[in-house]
Amino acid sequence: MAEISNQNAIMPGKSNLYAISDSPHALTGLALAGVSGQQTHTPEELHQLLEYISPHTGIIIITSGLATKSAEIIEEFREKNPLPLVVVIPDDTRATRS
Repeated sequence: MAEISNQNAIMPGKSNLYAISDSPHALTGLALAGVSGQQTHTPEELHQLLEYISPHTGIIIITSGLATKSAEIIEEFREKNPLPLVVVIPDDTRATRS
């Protein structure tokens, strides 16, 4: 099971937005706008994280690089859960991933 980062712990009632990305650059930019998030690299990690944060979040932002790798998981999650809203945003897929 993927380890959930405590540095960006989800606090019920504290945040309506949460970002998930495979790009540290995207997470840094969103953090500057006040959006907490976590870096995830595999579809399995994304699935675990979606299940963990969904009861506490209104909108989940996923970058397109990760969404492309995890399309089936995101679609299945959307079908089973009308909320939270899952939004895919563009990222620089040419950026080096760490």
